[in-house]
Amino acid sequence: MKYKNIIWDWNGTILNDTPVAFEATNILLKRYGYPTITLEYYRDNIDTPIVNFYSKIFDLNKHDMQMLDDEWGVLYNQLSYKIGLHAGVEEMLSAFADNNLNQIILSAFKTNEITKYARKFSIEHYFDNILGTQNIVMESKTVRGRRYMQEHRFVSEHTLYIGDTVHDYHTARDLCVDCILFSGGQQSPRLLQQCGVPVYDNFVDIENQLAG
Repeated sequence: MKYKNIIWDWNGTILNDTPVAFEATNILLKRYGYPTITLEYYRDNIDTPIVNFYSKIFDLNKHDMQMLDDEWGVLYNQLSYKIGLHAGVEEMLSAFADNNLNQIILSAFKTNEITKYARKFSIEHYFDNILGTQNIVMESKTVRGRRYMQEHRFVSEHTLYIGDTVHDYHTARDLCVDCILFSGGQQSPRLLQQCGVPVYDNFVDIENQLAG
């Protein structure tokens, strides 16, 4: 394998939380009298920053964006008992570790929340570092990723980014690293295929491709 470093996205890529994120969104829509959406609509329209998505399903002239996001976060936590890992991802983490690859998480999710789930599913030991957010004033994934790559001397040609959104592709492009996208997470295959990088619907195929 040509890669020595793996940069993982977290939500939707390792953590199978899209069903919970979708359910929390519909509960919030019903709470404020808006029509609910389908999972297909959610995966075709979810976006970064999240305000781009909320502006399609809520009237943000009537509702404070931060308030909606905070309420969504409470609902997400209440439903979190339903969250698990994607099938095959733990085996892939283990295979990368067996090959002495450096593995980090680069995410817009809070570091302490990622750590909590990683410990819950006993996968924390696979990662050299978790680059989540620490506070409200958060740097972009690109800024955090670039700094880490420089500090730890990650060579771009030997680094692979694995994510599940168009935003992940853009981050990988900004970091000048290769990218593979997983279509079983937040965004639909239709959106991901427009990026022009390999898109897979399961981790077995990703592992086999990289091993080959």
